[in-house]
Amino acid sequence: MAISSKLKKIIDDDKGYLFQNYGDRLPVCFTKGEGAYLFDQNNRKYIDFFSGIAVCNLGYNNKHFRKAIHDQIDKLIHSSNWFYNKEQIGAAKIISELTFPGHTLFLNSGTEANEAAIKLARKYGLAMSKNRFEIISFSNSFHGRTLGSMTATAQEKIHSGFGPLPAGFKYLPYNDIKRFKNEVKKNKNIAAVMIELIQGEGGIIVAEASFVKEVFDICNTKNIITIVDEVQTGVGRTGKPFAFHHYGILPDIITLAKGLGGGIPVGAIHAKKYLSETLDRGSHGSTFGGNHLAAAAALTVLKEIKKKSFQKNVLRASDYIFNELKILKQSLPIIKEIRGMGLHIGIELNRPGMNMVRKALSRGLIINCTAEKVIRIMPPLNIPSKDVRSGMEILKEIFIEEARIS
Repeated sequence: MAISSKLKKIIDDDKGYLFQNYGDRLPVCFTKGEGAYLFDQNNRKYIDFFSGIAVCNLGYNNKHFRKAIHDQIDKLIHSSNWFYNKEQIGAAKIISELTFPGHTLFLNSGTEANEAAIKLARKYGLAMSKNRFEIISFSNSFHGRTLGSMTATAQEKIHSGFGPLPAGFKYLPYNDIKRFKNEVKKNKNIAAVMIELIQGEGGIIVAEASFVKEVFDICNTKNIITIVDEVQTGVGRTGKPFAFHHYGILPDIITLAKGLGGGIPVGAIHAKKYLSETLDRGSHGSTFGGNHLAAAAALTVLKEIKKKSFQKNVLRASDYIFNELKILKQSLPIIKEIRGMGLHIGIELNRPGMNMVRKALSRGLIINCTAEKVIRIMPPLNIPSKDVRSGMEILKEIFIEEARIS
């Protein structure tokens, strides 16, 4: 993409004033959004198939969301968790209705939600036995960037340079029930198992139903806490309110964020009531977590995804995208595998995918590449059919062009 003088000034200022931990950003600065479209510094529009990493589930400038946020800003943005908060209560009530009876603690992000889940699991495990503090997670997982959630993330590249890491984490192969059974049999110190049912950053790797069922059966028998990380898969992304609904299981804890706030930073941990009592007064907290603005955002998003018409749109868009991709795969060896659920879709390539991301951006389509070779498609959940078709036309053209490159 050609760099205009306006964009060059933005890039220079970015390098001059901001940490460069994200590396070179893609050459665009978005300034506004409408529906499933984003607009850049030159008012050029882009179809969004990424949603800010599965965050903007209601798209941009959604009338219900906009009104709720404006109304809340006009009333009250923040008080403190020392006081009651009606917006928190309303959002927590819907989370319980959509998942299981329990208690919710609001935080600021998915990382913080997973950190809270780790603390809760450890505190509960240690109350049962002085050595019961270990957490099992799975290869290629991603659970966050704080020291605890980073250590739960079973990827060496995430750990590199930050040691020594906290003790008490075990990593097992994903979808390998034999290894899991062996670990549980020999290890009496396991407090909890932490799992993504679809590994997002790991490459949209879907957990096998039989594996998940056996893991949960064993954990229920052994009184091992089950934590499902729904940070990326939750809040309607997979075609059901939460990914665990596809598996016929009932976790002890779920963590959520990303799409929960529609772009307003908010995370949450939801746990069965017997567990929530473990985090007693002073054991965990957050200054900003679930403040009036964040909780109002979450409440509005949750009300929207409860609507049957909303979930029907997710499934309709998902079916169209998967069908188009399957047709492409038949004739294009560049596509190795298509994975995912709902509008949480990964296309594994036989080569690195960043060139496709840049090419798509130059043509007005926002996609993402994760795990080096997996194109990730995660549009707003309410994306209209016409925009799905338009985005897929651009994507198909790029796939066909890339396939011609030896």
